[in-house]
Amino acid sequence: MKLVLVIALLAAAAYGQDIKVLLDNDWVKVTHIIDRPGDKRPTHTHKDTMVVALTDHRRRVIGKTANEFDVKAYATMWFADVTHSEENIGTTDGELLIVDVKKRSGTNTEDPIEAVTAAPGNHKVIFENDRVRVLSVTVAPGEKEPLHKHTMPAVIYVISREDILDTDANGKTLLDTRALTDPPTKNFAVWIENQPAHRVLNRSKDPLRLIRVELK
Repeated sequence: MKLVLVIALLAAAAYGQDIKVLLDNDWVKVTHIIDRPGDKRPTHTHKDTMVVALTDHRRRVIGKTANEFDVKAYATMWFADVTHSEENIGTTDGELLIVDVKKRSGTNTEDPIEAVTAAPGNHKVIFENDRVRVLSVTVAPGEKEPLHKHTMPAVIYVISREDILDTDANGKTLLDTRALTDPPTKNFAVWIENQPAHRVLNRSKDPLRLIRVELK
């Protein structure tokens, strides 16, 4: 497995891509990719893979057929047993979040204060099938979310996070970024099994923005 990964990274480097594995556990492998105009990604296979575009760009994908299309930020696509190669044929960098799903969680969203039900203004479903649900999560500057919970394990990819306070149903602090020493603020991923009832207060001047890929 390590040898395969090394070969893949060397091949990507030869084609000019910036590839970084952010997280790899028993559930998922999370990869962040930036390919610049003209960069090519050699032939590869997706078994059960969720792809979320993070930037607008134009792409050519060659599998059984060749297709060219404009990709918009937050566009999503699920790949199951697909083999293809790719090329950035536009004039802007293509940035992708790739989540390879290794197994099912067997959980669901049946709860009266589940996030999409209890805090719909902060949790927007941008993709859903029988394997995953993908949420775009935003909290405006100065906003405090309604109390809600997350019942499925998930990858959280942080697009932007500056100064937040996360508290439980009783007001107990779960996370205070001001108490952390040099915390990362963007472009990182964490794995969370599930989250009991909580609410986030965004104390910064910029929106909190996350992508949440939940496993069913």
